[in-house]
Amino acid sequence: MISVIMSVYNAEKYLKEAVDSILNQTYQDFEFIIFNDCSTDKSTTILKQYEENHPKIKVIYNTENLGLTKNLNSAIAIANGDYIARMDADDVSKPNRFENQMAFLTKHTHIDILGTFSNDIDENGKIKRTRTVPVRHSDIIAMLPKFSPISHPTVIFKKASLAKIGFYNPKYRTSQDLEMWFRAASAGLIFHNIPDYLFEYRVDTTFLSRKNFQFRCNDCKLRLEGYKRIKLPWYKYIYAFIPLALGMVPNSIYMQLRRLDPR
Repeated sequence: MISVIMSVYNAEKYLKEAVDSILNQTYQDFEFIIFNDCSTDKSTTILKQYEENHPKIKVIYNTENLGLTKNLNSAIAIANGDYIARMDADDVSKPNRFENQMAFLTKHTHIDILGTFSNDIDENGKIKRTRTVPVRHSDIIAMLPKFSPISHPTVIFKKASLAKIGFYNPKYRTSQDLEMWFRAASAGLIFHNIPDYLFEYRVDTTFLSRKNFQFRCNDCKLRLEGYKRIKLPWYKYIYAFIPLALGMVPNSIYMQLRRLDPR
């Protein structure tokens, strides 16, 4: 069984579309664990309606805002599934996402962490660009120092495998996925991406504002720690400062530079 985990904070605009995309999966052997992180918009009302009408959904209502990292770890702690699937409250999973990922994991039992290709969509659901990532483990590890080689919300991973490294590091409120990938790589866990577009990743007008200077400093710090874990040669540590450099350029130039991103 899959345990789908999602954290929600003021996500009313896209929440129904996100939840429905999980409920409408062709693969139905899952539970859906949602942490409502003290939302002040209509998210709470929306979630209560879903919880009342869908037995697969379990909603936990936080009494204080804990942030994504702690919510994900708390959801994993109560998960009953052998597999954990990520989902964000503003994205969309294609109907065959779980079916395709579970078919692959059943056939390739050595894989611990499995992602997919995805499409970036705007606030209206229009595709803005395709997001490809390395497919094979060796190529994923090669990209890891430069860019995140797995799109976090597309992931399904083996709960038992990630338990060996303690899941998400609560020290990080952002970029917690990248930090976990470094630890997973250093522990010898096996990555793979399915080269199918099974996910739609929301990149709306608030996308750049969420990646502020503090976010980029945090990203740089965890990269430096990650490089030590994977024993990256010292002269390649310059990769860690790419996020800081990008944060110093105007948004218009940043969007042009994104076109150079190989993913």
